[in-house]
Amino acid sequence: MRYQFNFLVLFLIFSSSVLAQNRSFVEGKVSYITPQLIYLKFQNTDGINPNDTLYQSVNKKYQPKLLVKFVSSISVACEKIYDFELKVGDTYYAIIETKDANKSESDTSFVLQKNDSLAEQQNNAQVINVESSNSTFSKISGNNFSGKYSIQSYSNIDNFSRNDYQSWRHTLRIDFERIGNSDLSFSTYSIFNYRTSDWSSVTKNYFKALKVYDLHLKYDFSKSFQFWIGRFLHPRISNISTIDGLLAELNLNSFSFGIVGGSRPDWKDFTFNPKLIEYGAFVSRKDSFAMGYMENTISFFQQTNNAKIDRRFLYLQHSNNAIRKFNLFASTEIDLYKKELGVQKNQFSFTSIFLSANYVPIRELSFNLSYDARKNVIYYETFQSLTDSVIENETRQGFRIRTSIKPFKYFGASFFAGYRFRKSDVKPSRNFGGTIYFSLLPIIESGINLSYNKLISNYVDGDVYSVYMTKTFYDLNSDLSIGYRKTNYKFPVSQNSFNENAFLIDYNLNLFKMISLFISYEGAFESSRTTSRVLVGLTTRF
Repeated sequence: MRYQFNFLVLFLIFSSSVLAQNRSFVEGKVSYITPQLIYLKFQNTDGINPNDTLYQSVNKKYQPKLLVKFVSSISVACEKIYDFELKVGDTYYAIIETKDANKSESDTSFVLQKNDSLAEQQNNAQVINVESSNSTFSKISGNNFSGKYSIQSYSNIDNFSRNDYQSWRHTLRIDFERIGNSDLSFSTYSIFNYRTSDWSSVTKNYFKALKVYDLHLKYDFSKSFQFWIGRFLHPRISNISTIDGLLAELNLNSFSFGIVGGSRPDWKDFTFNPKLIEYGAFVSRKDSFAMGYMENTISFFQQTNNAKIDRRFLYLQHSNNAIRKFNLFASTEIDLYKKELGVQKNQFSFTSIFLSANYVPIRELSFNLSYDARKNVIYYETFQSLTDSVIENETRQGFRIRTSIKPFKYFGASFFAGYRFRKSDVKPSRNFGGTIYFSLLPIIESGINLSYNKLISNYVDGDVYSVYMTKTFYDLNSDLSIGYRKTNYKFPVSQNSFNENAFLIDYNLNLFKMISLFISYEGAFESSRTTSRVLVGLTTRF
């Protein structure tokens, strides 16, 4: 999992300010995800406003990820700035600014990017570099512990399939930084997910339901040298996915060097599999400019199965915001090995290319463009029956563009279009649509969101319309959202159609300071079919 700072550490670090301002980072967790919006829960949202940017901590840098659309007393609803994967429980940070005339520039332990104002930093979608001094490094080496446990129940009930079911999901995350004021840290993240009807088979093999994504120790020999052991996802080589093994990282001025060895989790149940040995190395360089930064990373990996080569490849990653108000991210994978009909070859072949550019010329307007081209990743030993028959691995390519505009204080809109194709497709897949929102309607003091999505592909031609309304009840410390979704799909091949009306209700209640309750209902109604889905969750932080 990605390395995350404890909130207390962030508060201490950023409690001093540049230019007589006090900036602090406030932590929020993703509580719910819909096709249109991402909902995050905060202890409170004082200082967070619509159109602010939320950041994710990645290796002591804060990358802009989400744009705030609606704000209530304890939660916010956001849109992605660009396409990326996220999940419930992920942590994001809002930058809160207050005045403090007693602070001076010399008190600042951590330095933010040199822009004219914090508002520009947020809305220019620039990555914030965090560079610590030796004195600050010693200050944050205290005993910092944080954790979260959540339990969720999901029920599906319908009147046509006789396949009603209930599933349970337990999630545990623990971060223990510098245990007992030492240089040792511990992190773990796991999910236990199962259907009640499958419990008898789960008890025979708990790893069918239990997925441990992170379970590692990290030791800081010095400020520049760290050692990892266990199961981990390192931010500089996150494309490699989870690793069971060892990693050593050395930071020298602008360069970072790392070597790693271990094995991949078993592809069937994600358990430890010593037969899937992998090893590699990476080198990264960071350069700072007057208005931003640039970072380049190259890594080499070889993955095996029973000591035979499964895959050998290079991974290159580039990111920069050297141009003011413009952010660029690019990555590519290059395979170096091929086995065709039993014959081994050394071959230089691009497997994937991803580009994402974000431009925010003014606070009220933003543009994002992404390009994604990839082939299926081939593991020559793990899936022999498939790979021996593969001669040409077709490339899938996709474009996506999104723009957001906020001409007035409580009104905004965003529009998107996507295009994806392969040579074998009868016709390319296309989708487009948009969202219009009012964050504060008069009299009822509620937010409303209207959206439309059009999808056209080889197999489906469809339209999705939706409307959501959100109301905050300050006395109850809770939020209520009510929505309606209309789905019309046509399937040209079979001449069938799918028409559904869905009603959605979400309720969030902050019971105590560290405990929150979430209830969600979705009722989907077709001409003769009815499906009800109920999600209930309880989360505690410690």
